Amino acid sequence: MLAVAALGTATPVSSQTTQKSPAKLQLASPIQELQKRLEAQRSAATSGDPSAVESSSRQVAALALQQMAALRSVEHAWRQAAELYRQSLALEENPETRLAGATAALYAGDIDQALTELDPLLAADARNSQAWYLKGKVLTARQDYRGAAQAFTSSLKIKQNVNVQFALGRALLNLKEKERAAAIFQGMLDGYGDRAIWHVVFGGAYRDTGYAEDAIREFRRALVLDPNAPHVHMFLGLTLMEQNYGGATPEIENEFAEEIRRYPDDYFGNYSMGVVQTQLGQIAESNQHLQIASKAQPTSPDPWLNLGLNAFKSNDYATAKQYLLKSVELTGKEEERNNFQIRRGYIALGRILISEGKRDEAEQYLTKAKALAAKSMELSSDVIRSAMSESGQKSAPGVVPNVAPPRDPNNDVSQSTIVAPTDASALTDAQLSPAELNELQVREKELSVVLSTTHNDWGTAKARQKDYESALAHFHEAEKWDDSTLGLMRNMGLAALKLGNSEEAVRAFQVAVEKDPSDTSVRSMLAISLFSTGHFAEAAKAFGAIGDVVYHDPRMAYAWAFSLARINDPQKAVEVLSKLTSQPLPKEMWMTAGDVYTQVGDYEDGLRCFRKSIELDPNMDRAHHFAGVALIRLGRPSEAIPELQAELKLAPNDPDTQYNLAYALLETSQKDQAMAILRTLVNEHPDHAQAQYQLGKALLDAGQYQQATAHLELAAKYDPNHDYVHYQLQAAYRKLGRTADADKELALYRQMKDEAREKGNPQPKQ
Repeated sequence: MLAVAALGTATPVSSQTTQKSPAKLQLASPIQELQKRLEAQRSAATSGDPSAVESSSRQVAALALQQMAALRSVEHAWRQAAELYRQSLALEENPETRLAGATAALYAGDIDQALTELDPLLAADARNSQAWYLKGKVLTARQDYRGAAQAFTSSLKIKQNVNVQFALGRALLNLKEKERAAAIFQGMLDGYGDRAIWHVVFGGAYRDTGYAEDAIREFRRALVLDPNAPHVHMFLGLTLMEQNYGGATPEIENEFAEEIRRYPDDYFGNYSMGVVQTQLGQIAESNQHLQIASKAQPTSPDPWLNLGLNAFKSNDYATAKQYLLKSVELTGKEEERNNFQIRRGYIALGRILISEGKRDEAEQYLTKAKALAAKSMELSSDVIRSAMSESGQKSAPGVVPNVAPPRDPNNDVSQSTIVAPTDASALTDAQLSPAELNELQVREKELSVVLSTTHNDWGTAKARQKDYESALAHFHEAEKWDDSTLGLMRNMGLAALKLGNSEEAVRAFQVAVEKDPSDTSVRSMLAISLFSTGHFAEAAKAFGAIGDVVYHDPRMAYAWAFSLARINDPQKAVEVLSKLTSQPLPKEMWMTAGDVYTQVGDYEDGLRCFRKSIELDPNMDRAHHFAGVALIRLGRPSEAIPELQAELKLAPNDPDTQYNLAYALLETSQKDQAMAILRTLVNEHPDHAQAQYQLGKALLDAGQYQQATAHLELAAKYDPNHDYVHYQLQAAYRKLGRTADADKELALYRQMKDEAREKGNPQPKQ
């Protein structure tokens, strides 16, 4: 027999209803205080005093975060609200903020955080009745009913409050001290009048704590006092059904029917009636009510589960599968709801899939159902024993599980960001009118702007103090709230550059350019940042977008030319270099320009640049070296020799210059001098592969095969990626009669040649 699912609470002031009580926007009074703080911050910014800017910005941000948290609370986005209150407290201690933060943490389900906020508040002010009340609610959520009762009592000693009185009575019921609770409830009736609403409230407390008879008495008393008391018929019907261990009776059916008559589109009345009619075999009527319930609460999986089970019973497997899968989707990870009732859906799905021949897929659902059944039995055993004991039964009754209210999308754990505005479609539970919703959204935007500009100013003050790490953190905070703040992304990029974080600088400058394409300065910094991070294609494009302004800064023109060279656009690179070198340049810039010329194979212009640098400074580091290399590349080794010799006078032990001089001497038939340099070089730098190769090749030409082989083997060891090394080594092996080794090297040579031809990248000859 199916059991009807009961409401999580039967009273408008229960824990769930308290959390979701209608919120009214009260924004006027805090706005004046925030405006006052903003004016103080503007004055500090005008003064130019960084410490004053920081102090005033801290005060503005603290209050703005507090107000944003209050808006999130109105939206019932409790996790976001709790985090925002925490951030506000980190900037400015405030008892009201701490109390509100504890409330938000409680409603977000973070009990430990709620207590963390409350304990210092009560330590500072033990006469804070509201804090004691909230602590009692927190301890209630932790099921520490004794501690909760003590906290509520402390609150009442300071100030009488009807909500605290009711909370104390409920805590006492949880402690099974029914007579004390009844005395408190009677005191409330004496003090506030014998009204129907109080009996509804008391009935809910009795029902939630397991006193069904008392709950039924209170609900019936409420109907006597006011036959139109809201939802009492539903509460009464559910309690009667729980008392009957899930079985329906005419009286129960009549109560649900009366509830639906009064509230035809309400979720709980229709859902409960739908489950009852399923028990009675009235499938068509049940489906009508369950469909209404599914529309009233689209995020609740329960109507879809029961619709699916109804279709399964009717052998309409296609419809059953559709509804059951919908229920599984909405249930998600909350399989424990209603005593793991989703297991019934798993079983039905498994049977449907078996009928479709999908046994592997069916087994997955059936395995899940078995696991949940075991959990359900374990969870229910204590409840069953308790029910049997209290009722004097000797056999186990059915257990009526409770329905958890539909999930609140604004309070979902998966919601990680705290700055994203809440979707208007998710605010229906907050009971906001369209006017209130519009006011809330406008205020959220205003506060986002305030927080963004405040952190931007704060970050700027930190940057002026050269604390770029703190500055960047504030700029990031500003961006989270509103990335359109004037100058923000530019400031962020500059701070990132100061910290050597070129990738972050690129990101910031890219956003800044998107927002203001006419800002040439930001475009320039973006291009330089792209160049610094090795994004040469993007850098070349960015430099090109700047136009002739790039030539106003030789470093930018060089970076553009270098980027073009790296993306294999030699024609454009030479064009940029020609414009760059047509103007006076410092000696270092002549060197870098020459380097880019040589990268694109323009050795003549490269030589021109190196000689211009030498003209400006004859002792310029490496200038003679690169001039000599350019001359070798131009086939003018005799002119290269004096340049390389001049370099060795400045840097006598430079191995690359020694090698290039030896090469030039070999090319001009000055073999003895070249060999002497090469022998000295390989003795001091045995891993210099090119020196080993040239020495080995020269010895091979001289018929000294054994010595040649030793040097060529070292060349192949230290630089195995040049085919010409393997070619000369195979020739040396062949001269020594080492045919197998020669054939191996020759095969390697031919393989490398073939691979180079396929890639269209022939290796240079040596």
